[in-house]
Amino acid sequence: MNMKATIFLFWLLFITGFRLKAQVSMPDSVKSFLDKSMDIVQANSINRDSVDWPDLRRLIYQKAAGGKSYEDILLVYPYLFEQIGDHHGALKFKGKSYYWKHSAPYHNQTVIAAVKMYDTVIVKMLSGNIGYILLPGNNDFSAQHIDDDSQKIRDAIAAVDNKNVKGWIIDLRVNTGGNMYQMLAGLGNLLGDGKIGAFVNQHGQQDGIWSIRNGNIYIDSAQASKITSVKREGNKIVPIAVLISGRTASSGEVVAISFVGRKKAVLIGENSAGYTTANQGFIINKDAGLNLAIGFDADRLGYIYKGNISPNILIEGGDDFENLDNDKKVSAARKWILKTR
Repeated sequence: MNMKATIFLFWLLFITGFRLKAQVSMPDSVKSFLDKSMDIVQANSINRDSVDWPDLRRLIYQKAAGGKSYEDILLVYPYLFEQIGDHHGALKFKGKSYYWKHSAPYHNQTVIAAVKMYDTVIVKMLSGNIGYILLPGNNDFSAQHIDDDSQKIRDAIAAVDNKNVKGWIIDLRVNTGGNMYQMLAGLGNLLGDGKIGAFVNQHGQQDGIWSIRNGNIYIDSAQASKITSVKREGNKIVPIAVLISGRTASSGEVVAISFVGRKKAVLIGENSAGYTTANQGFIINKDAGLNLAIGFDADRLGYIYKGNISPNILIEGGDDFENLDNDKKVSAARKWILKTR
């Protein structure tokens, strides 16, 4: 080997070694944080079977190279979620979320403003004896509050329900998600006993059936709520119109899906936000955890939702939360209820 070749080989080995060192030159604690994250994602992501994991790991560690603290590598996570096609997942670190911003632009300013304005459940009787329930999203994932919150919804409905009610409008337009169990349990009497939906895995197999039994929500045989069943006046199946918007997301979409296939039920409004995955939390350390999409939502008829929910009656715009008599979606719901009852 001549001198030039020897020098070139030495230089190549030096540069290669330097690059490899740079890719892993991070404190053990930071590398362990990233290692655990990747192991969790690879083992549990709903799209795990379609990912080239050796290549993705290489890319992730390249992007994280040189990170000396947890904070230095956090911006890797939006890229990670993009590569695995998970726009519902997020890294939670010290109260802040890092996720892939995939949502399409939404231009309904009335609904956008209403999401910020309406954060409590509203139940009232509209003219013509039609019940109205505004069910917003919530941020309470505490298991001990499920029963109390569910009971409040159930009691509010019972307080205005009567044997002459012609039907109900369930307004999910400002429901951006939250705890699905209190929502479903609160609406249990209107959903009716029996299967109302399911989680399914990446192969389309059921992995947790949602059902109502005596007004409470179950996942398979596990009871998720324990509230007093308030029997409806007349105990008949009344028409139910569910209003959805481009801000109806996650657990809000679960509620909408739970009414699909129910006798005398219809979805009215806009296409939903498309966060129709089952998510699960995984702990990384005391300050961080991953919220990961591990399955899809399916309705009681078996249809699997892998994106937006399309309404049966499409109505874009015309929202008026302050004066429901002028609200086009409420008017359409009222008309459908009177025709269907």
